[in-house]
Amino acid sequence: RGCRFCAAGSICRPPRLWSAGAVTRAIDHRPPGVTRIGLLGMEMADDQTLDAVIRLLGDQSCQLSFSSLRADRINGRLLDLLAASDLRSVAIAPDGASERLRRLINKGLTEDDLVRAGENLVRAGILHLKLYVMIGLPTETLADLDELGAMLARLRRLVLPHGRRRGRMVEIQLSVNSFVPKPWTPFQYLSFGGLDAEAAARDHEATASLLALREKIRYLRRMIRKIPNIHLRVDRPERVLEQAVFSRGDRRLAPVLLEMGRGVSFRRAMRAHGLSGWEYAIRPRSRDERFCWEIIDHGIRAEYLARELDRGLAGLATGPCRPELCRKCGVCDGGPAGS
Repeated sequence: RGCRFCAAGSICRPPRLWSAGAVTRAIDHRPPGVTRIGLLGMEMADDQTLDAVIRLLGDQSCQLSFSSLRADRINGRLLDLLAASDLRSVAIAPDGASERLRRLINKGLTEDDLVRAGENLVRAGILHLKLYVMIGLPTETLADLDELGAMLARLRRLVLPHGRRRGRMVEIQLSVNSFVPKPWTPFQYLSFGGLDAEAAARDHEATASLLALREKIRYLRRMIRKIPNIHLRVDRPERVLEQAVFSRGDRRLAPVLLEMGRGVSFRRAMRAHGLSGWEYAIRPRSRDERFCWEIIDHGIRAEYLARELDRGLAGLATGPCRPELCRKCGVCDGGPAGS
């Protein structure tokens, strides 16, 4: 769907999805006695495919499991199947804390989509909801986090009566992770920690970036404490900084990885080889910079990625990847960038 932070959505273009017939044939040829079917990437299936699979699972009295679900893909037939599948929890990924940030990352989900999905899932008997959100996205402010808190309070208020009717308390788990810029995405130019370019250029020790993320986590903790039955899980920004370094790393990190494999800490290994986390994770990147990962050609034009970043910062949406119609990113070739 073109989420601007997602590496898989970029480097695996164009999308190659199983047809409805291929999926239903695989279900028909499952081993005897298998009655629970797990679907990977279910959120990417078109409505026709999803309906065909759901209908078949219902007809064969199979239960459904999946890793995550797009909030705007839930219909009555799917809810009936979920209700019969004895699922204990379902994960939904708003990814951005506010509607403004979801437009920035091209997520395409509104607060109403998310709240309606949560209420419908609880009505179907799923009493543990997981929501995944990133902090440290570009231009993020405390006002965006306030909007997240208001959405959680609204969701809790709507789902509690459905849980009470079942004699259970609905639990909502908010999983918060720091945004990591990934190669070959429109966000490959951005800094870990969410600082603007000027502040990131000064943050050579990564202290300001980590402090900004810790302060947002503390802000969220104070907010969540005021909303009962909502649990917060976070990954420490210091750990995520390591991911951000390796995300955009080059060959100089090879000996660092070897030393870490022998038990040396990340900071000591980086220092021993004269490397800085700022250089990889936080240093602002210009639009005309050549990146080490460009030795691998995924077909995406760099100018397309830069243009997508500008569209995101302007709050503009980009439609899902449609190889039969679109030649903009370069993967499908056949026309100049922007055609």
